[in-house]
Amino acid sequence: MGRTNNQLDNIDKSIGHKIYSLRLAKGLSRQQLSKVIGVTHQQLQKYENGSNRISASKLALIAKALDRRISYFYEGFKAADNVPLETENQRLCIEVARNFRRIANREHQDAINTLVKSLLKGIPA
Repeated sequence: MGRTNNQLDNIDKSIGHKIYSLRLAKGLSRQQLSKVIGVTHQQLQKYENGSNRISASKLALIAKALDRRISYFYEGFKAADNVPLETENQRLCIEVARNFRRIANREHQDAINTLVKSLLKGIPA
């Protein structure tokens, strides 16, 4: 049965391109990276050009070898319902908001807000 979902194909190609770009930036040959992740260099080439889908466990090995979080490979995509997938920056914002709400002292909350505002001075909205 052939793959017909264009959105999935585009995701596979984008992830593959990110792997390819990172591999080159790290100065790794296809042979070197394929050895680290336990596949042939031909299989890695198929991952990089998006013709083969990468399993979650294999992507975890690739991310580790290229010093990236798995989420890096999914940044910028939208889910099937057209809702953007959570990026690392969004995850950090959510974490900061949760921690901020746990601060019981109103003066401390105000001080943090003032600090954030001062860090933004001169940066357009």
